[in-house]
Amino acid sequence: MVDQYAFRHTGSTIAALISIFASVSGLLASNSYVVVVVALDFSKAFDTTIRHSTLLTKMTQLNLPDTVFSCLVDYFRGHEHCSQFKGI
Repeated sequence: MVDQYAFRHTGSTIAALISIFASVSGLLASNSYVVVVVALDFSKAFDTTIRHSTLLTKMTQLNLPDTVFSCLVDYFRGHEHCSQFKGI
């Protein structure tokens, strides 16, 4: 599930949390799965340089299941962004 709540007239952090809670509750009610929610806040992503290796190193301290950590490694592999303005 991927929805955007930021930068929308009706979007808010509360709306995002309600949506996540509803999705997780529905999954737990209808399945015997383990549900893992990883929420990343990129609001300051354009203000600073974020090294993926540093971020992933910090995530190793969270005691995430190996499958979840591997998904995050796969996501960040090859995802880079560089903003330029007037050649700078």
